[in-house]
Amino acid sequence: MKNVLKIFWIAAFLSLTLPGCGDKNVPELPAPDYKPPQEQTDPEDPEKPGGDDPDTPPGTNPWDENRGKVVTPSGEGWTSKTIREGITYYTFSGKEAICGNLMEEVFVIDLDLSNPNYEVKLTYTNPTVVTSSVHTTYNSIATMNAGYEAGSIFIRSDGKTRSGLPNNQIGTTGVNNWKSEAAVYCDGQRNIKISFEGGYYPRPYVDPALNGGPGISQVVNAQRKAYNDLVSTWPYILSSAPMLIDDFKPVGENFCDYTITDSQVNKLNSEDPQRHQRVRHPRTAVALTENNHFIMFTVDGRQTSKGMSCRELTRFLVKYFNPQYALNLDGGGSTTLCVEGEGDPTTHVVNYPCDNNKYDHAGERVRDTHFVIVAK
Repeated sequence: MKNVLKIFWIAAFLSLTLPGCGDKNVPELPAPDYKPPQEQTDPEDPEKPGGDDPDTPPGTNPWDENRGKVVTPSGEGWTSKTIREGITYYTFSGKEAICGNLMEEVFVIDLDLSNPNYEVKLTYTNPTVVTSSVHTTYNSIATMNAGYEAGSIFIRSDGKTRSGLPNNQIGTTGVNNWKSEAAVYCDGQRNIKISFEGGYYPRPYVDPALNGGPGISQVVNAQRKAYNDLVSTWPYILSSAPMLIDDFKPVGENFCDYTITDSQVNKLNSEDPQRHQRVRHPRTAVALTENNHFIMFTVDGRQTSKGMSCRELTRFLVKYFNPQYALNLDGGGSTTLCVEGEGDPTTHVVNYPCDNNKYDHAGERVRDTHFVIVAK
C-alpha cells in the first residue's frame, strides 16, 4: 500500500511540474537545429572535391578555374551545324567515358543571346500536346519539352501563373515534393536566369522531413513564396530540379546519396529523388554560359542510347559546354527536341523519344510546357 501511495504522489508531482500535451500555455520546444549533411567527395576520384573542399581557403571556389573558358563541343562523335546566324545545332553519337563508355546520343541547340533576332519563351498548353505540335504552332526555330507534372512545380507563362506549386507530395506516391528547388526565368526576349530561389538544396539531397529538418510543408511554402515574389519581374518562370551547375560549381554531381547501395536504390519508389536522379534515363536540361549562350540539351535513353544519371549529365555539360548555370528538367519519355529543317521531315523531331518503345521520331509524349526559340 505504501508503494502505491508513493507512486501516486510522484505522478501527481510530475503532472504539476511538466507541461501536458493539451497545455496551451506552455510553448512548444523549438525544433532541433538542422544541419545539412556535408558534401561528399567523388568516390571515383577522392582527390576531387564534390563541392566545398575543406582545404580550399574561405571565399574561394575550386571551380573558379572554369571562368572565362569558352568551350565548344568537338571531337569524335560530335557534329555541328549553323541553323541560323547565332544558333548552332550539335549532335553527339558515341561512347563517353563519363557515362561508363556506354552508347549515348545527344541533341543540343546553342543560342547566342546577344543576337537580337530571336526570343526565348516558355509556352503553356492545356490540354497537353506533343512537342512537334508546339513547334508548328509557334513556327519555332527550336522547341524542347520543359517542366515536370504541373502539380509539382511553379509555372508562369505569358505573364500568367499557370501552376502555383500546389502539391507537397508528388501525385499519389507519398514521396515528398523535391522538384522545385530552382528555376529558369525568362523575360520573353533574351534575358534569362537560372538560379536557386528560396529552395532547399543540401548535397546530397535529404528528405526535409528527416533528421530534424524543417518539414516538407515549410520547404514548399518557402519555394512558393520565393516564386510568387518574382512574378512582377519575370513573365516566364519554370521551377525544376535538380540544379546541376551553380556559378560553375557542379552541385548535380552530389545530388544523390552515394552511400546508398544500388540494391537499396532499386527498391525505392520511382519518384524518390535518389532513384529518379541516380538511374540512367533520357534527360532534358537548360544551361547558360558565361559568354551569354542559352543551351537546350537532350540525351536519349532506354534504347540505343543508354541515357545519363544526374551526376553523368552534370559532368558531360561541364566537359563539353562549361556552363555557368544548368538545371535539369523533365526527362524520360518526355525528352523531345525539334529543330527547323532537321530530323523527321514532317515533325522536325531530331531525337528518338522513347514513349512508344521504338527507335524512331514518333514516340512523343504530350506535355503542357515547352521552351521555344522564335524569330523576332
